[in-house]
Amino acid sequence: MTINIKDIAEKDRNSVLHPFTQLRDFASGKLGEPTIVETGKGIRIQDAHGNQLIDGFAGLYCVNVGYGRTEVAEAISRQAYRLAYYHSYAAHTTDELAILSDRLVKMAPGKMSKVFYGMSGSDANETQAKLVWYYNNLRGKPTKKKIISRERGYHGCSVVSGSMT
Repeated sequence: MTINIKDIAEKDRNSVLHPFTQLRDFASGKLGEPTIVETGKGIRIQDAHGNQLIDGFAGLYCVNVGYGRTEVAEAISRQAYRLAYYHSYAAHTTDELAILSDRLVKMAPGKMSKVFYGMSGSDANETQAKLVWYYNNLRGKPTKKKIISRERGYHGCSVVSGSMT
């Protein structure tokens, strides 16, 4: 597929709110054009200019098995045709959710007995903080709320995880 790079860059600049981007500088063009990523294979991505780059972020940590994996795409496709998504609120589950959770618990060290699924690393860090706060409330220590994090580390962009960054 051939795209109009200038058109895509303009649409992006006018309609996408990019995290960790100086909005004024980006909107004015001071930061240059956005990198338009078109394809991925293995550890590499290719931008709209044909440049091959190693994706050190692995799609910001969610493509750790690499791009273009046929077996992953086929598994996603099979599941999407059957049931693309269903929540786990209010004791709802799916067979795949229960089977995977059981497998993960059996592989986990220590006394881990439950799995919580989030949508991102931000969500995972936010949930961990909330679980620790809840745990301390149950222990009778409701004021114990401090979270220690690595300075200049990236922990996410939600309210709690962003404040850890």
